[in-house]
Amino acid sequence: MKNTLRLAFLAASLLGSVAIPAAERGDTAVSREHRAALDAYRTATVRAYLDAKPEAIVRHLTETVRLMPAYQKTILGKADAATYYQAFLKRFSVRAYERAPIEVADLRQRVMEIGRFTMTVAVRRSGETQAFAGKYMDLWEKSPGGVLMLHTIAWNHDEWPKIADQLRFMEVPSVHVALQPRVPLAAGISLEIAALQKLQESILIQHDGKAWALFYADDAILLANQGGVVSGRKALDEYTVEHANGFPVFEKLDLRTQQIDDLGEYVIEYASAVVNWKVGESSGVNLGKNILVWRRERGGTLKIWRAISMYD
Repeated sequence: MKNTLRLAFLAASLLGSVAIPAAERGDTAVSREHRAALDAYRTATVRAYLDAKPEAIVRHLTETVRLMPAYQKTILGKADAATYYQAFLKRFSVRAYERAPIEVADLRQRVMEIGRFTMTVAVRRSGETQAFAGKYMDLWEKSPGGVLMLHTIAWNHDEWPKIADQLRFMEVPSVHVALQPRVPLAAGISLEIAALQKLQESILIQHDGKAWALFYADDAILLANQGGVVSGRKALDEYTVEHANGFPVFEKLDLRTQQIDDLGEYVIEYASAVVNWKVGESSGVNLGKNILVWRRERGGTLKIWRAISMYD
């Protein structure tokens, strides 16, 4: 408990140091041109899956795109992302696919879209079908000319699919980001996030859902892994308490940050976790990854504004 208090004091000493005046807080409204581009991509993605022609997706990717699928290690780069989509459509025939946006937001250098999807696939070899639902987060990069290119694609599922093992593609070059080097610690945003991360570790190990909820903004939206869309203060308070109460014993919890994109009012953190857990006589190690979009509040604190997480 003393250690937790020390961590809390460290985090508190870092927070509130850079307040954002109300007049400087940016509008997240997306331009008409960018909204039309997102609408067109959404339609093209549906057709790409149904027609088994991933080129319609791949042409929108940056050369350094980060692909974060559920149950698959992270895929880095356009060429390997193309290999992933080819492997997916070689293994599965997509019978139905729909995407519905929840929110689009302009974050200055990035445009974010979060939403829901449903998909029905058939395993080509066996004909076995599986329907699942989930959530996605797309982060678009603005080119100097204003054209949007996909910088990051992430998605998870509402429930554990019975074909989860078949959603892993060993032939696709990919990495466990949780085992990669973390962001070097330096003064500024990396130190601030590192302090918050260490405090989260301590809180989660103690299964303290009430304290965990304090990391989220009142209007936060969490795209919960193997859960639904958790939106707003009341739902977040209920979710964090219920979820923390169901945690196993954490013999070790290591939260890591692989990349930070500091956009000013908004900070995008690409993070991961190594979890050593124990339930009764069973134990194991899980690896996961997530995206946290932090927002600098008017009082200067960083709060999680949007978030999505996935298992490797």
